[in-house]
Amino acid sequence: METRSVRFRTEHRTQNVLRWIFAGIIGLALVLLILFGWFSPVYVADESMVPTLEKGDTVFYDRLYKHFYDLKRGDMVAFRDAEGNLLIKRVVALSGESIEAKDGILIIDGRYGLDEHRYTPTAPLDISRTRVPEGKVFVLSDDRNFGEDSRNRGIGCLDTESILGVVRVRIRKFTIFTQEP
Repeated sequence: METRSVRFRTEHRTQNVLRWIFAGIIGLALVLLILFGWFSPVYVADESMVPTLEKGDTVFYDRLYKHFYDLKRGDMVAFRDAEGNLLIKRVVALSGESIEAKDGILIIDGRYGLDEHRYTPTAPLDISRTRVPEGKVFVLSDDRNFGEDSRNRGIGCLDTESILGVVRVRIRKFTIFTQEP
């Protein structure tokens, strides 16, 4: 015959096990929601973002960032080109700004210069003066030798609505990307 205390302990143990299982399922669901709902993984398939990202890196881009904040110069953004390929590029000029490059120096609105030598010291970057239309941004590869960016007619100035998200985390050589100075 089973006593009341033995029955109580058995029921209590079962409830604890069920409580832990339920908490584990909720925790796993939250992790999956964050990893694949808020952040999305991307495999870097080319070397266009060297030295920042290398071929074979896996990065996560933040899908929600663009809905709450304005894009900034220096953000790395993920988007799809006309053929559906997922690309990652760096925002160098914002809506309404003019951009040009002479002798490896990016000039924005005739006054703001970015030193291009820290990206690709061998690339002689020259871009004729271009005005970025409203609602668009001008993006470049960190390896300026790659032309699959806003210099390419197929991509041109990128519509901010077509941006999937802002790159925030690299897995290999773990890095959290924040705003550049």
